[in-house]
Amino acid sequence: MWSVMGELALNGGMLLLWFLLVLALMFISCLTIALYKAPPRTRPEIIRALAELMTFWKRK
Repeated sequence: MWSVMGELALNGGMLLLWFLLVLALMFISCLTIALYKAPPRTRPEIIRALAELMTFWKRK
């Protein structure tokens, strides 16, 4: 048990990074799927949200 906890403590930062990466990929894929299935009148709002997300990531 202690060895598992020690390994988790050593690799915790990397585990958190992978979790955040998967979370961001899920968010982007959900927006993409919503854009694919969206009626034409709601597409500009989704495209604007994707553009805001991309500018957010480019600033960092």
